Amino acid sequence: MSRPADHALRRPLSDLMHERTIPIFTAPVVLRSWVYLVPDTDRAAESQWIASLAQDDDFDRGRHAEITGTGGSIWERHGEFSTYLAFSTSGKTQVLLRNNFGFCSLRTEDFHWLHGAPGSVFRSVEIVVLPHAPKPQALQAHIDLTTAVCCDVFDGHARIWSDFRMHEGGAGRIYVQDKGLRNDELSRLLQSLIEIGHYRKLALLGFPVARDLMGWLKDAETRLNAITSDMAGQAASQQQILDRLMALSAEVEHRVTSVRYRQGATEAYAQLVHDRLAGLREARVEGFSTMQTFIERRLQPAMRTCEAASKRLDDLSQRLGRVSDLLRARISISLEMQNQELLKSMDLRSKLQMKLSHLVEGLSVFAVSYYVFNLVKYVVDPWFAGHEDLAHKLYAVIIVAILGLAWLFITHRKRSITGEAGA
Repeated sequence: MSRPADHALRRPLSDLMHERTIPIFTAPVVLRSWVYLVPDTDRAAESQWIASLAQDDDFDRGRHAEITGTGGSIWERHGEFSTYLAFSTSGKTQVLLRNNFGFCSLRTEDFHWLHGAPGSVFRSVEIVVLPHAPKPQALQAHIDLTTAVCCDVFDGHARIWSDFRMHEGGAGRIYVQDKGLRNDELSRLLQSLIEIGHYRKLALLGFPVARDLMGWLKDAETRLNAITSDMAGQAASQQQILDRLMALSAEVEHRVTSVRYRQGATEAYAQLVHDRLAGLREARVEGFSTMQTFIERRLQPAMRTCEAASKRLDDLSQRLGRVSDLLRARISISLEMQNQELLKSMDLRSKLQMKLSHLVEGLSVFAVSYYVFNLVKYVVDPWFAGHEDLAHKLYAVIIVAILGLAWLFITHRKRSITGEAGA
């Protein structure tokens, strides 16, 4: 029996579950990660740049890695950004402790992958993992412990320190004490710490947009209130109100289009931060904030501002729709009233035309009778030459007969025409 053919996406989707992992499983390790914001116009150049570094086609799937026994480099493409990562596992613990815990050992200028990389640096972080608890005085020289975060994670199997500040070399710093991480816990911890920092800062991209939107919304709401007041008080013509309403509606739709992507991305990044924080399984260390407490205290106000701006924009759009409906109803009623006045005017003109028609009919009877009588007179006069009295008496009878026949003829033709029109 022949084996059924595999679906084309079976293996790629299976590999997808593992390809985003960082292949680091034991300490000590020194790691540094960079986030590059890459506009769509630079994506082709980025692909060419990675292709020049790659020896295979992995980058076509949005990832390229070069891993050795003592370290490695990884590039990954995301929606609107790309990440570069370099790590080293070759350092000895005592050497790292003497040499600044390993901070600044991986420098941007030494990482050749970044020489000519498209885009702009948005974030960078250094992470050092050692199996020893650092002396506070020694760590203070590299991380400000007075404002630092310190907490146990992964059910107490590791402890982390970070002050969320940019230090020498343009990177934030995180120190991790390995207290018994097993299997792939170190890999997952490093991935979570990197993503928490990256997504936290990416989420904040929506804050300046929301703050600018708030200023515009205040002016737009004032304009809408003025339009509504003018419409209620009939202080402006319907055409003027319609023009102002259409102009404001166009601005609102433009704003909705321009900020919708950023708002959606901000919500997604913020949710990813919350998900990764929950996965740390933090436990508080006395005297320090947990990472979740620290981040939420600073991230939530910005996210609330973004949510408020989004809700106000949606509310403004809905209010514009209601005002447009009211104006449309007002215009419709005005048109109906105009149509009624027009119908009344047409009815009056129709009645007048009917009266004029009856008058013309009466005059037509006399006009037709006059011409017919003259024709008859030309025929009769020669026969009654010298008998004018008799002719006059005959003419009286003829005139009456002609008037009656003319009236009957015109009435018959009118009924005939009316009957044809009705049919």
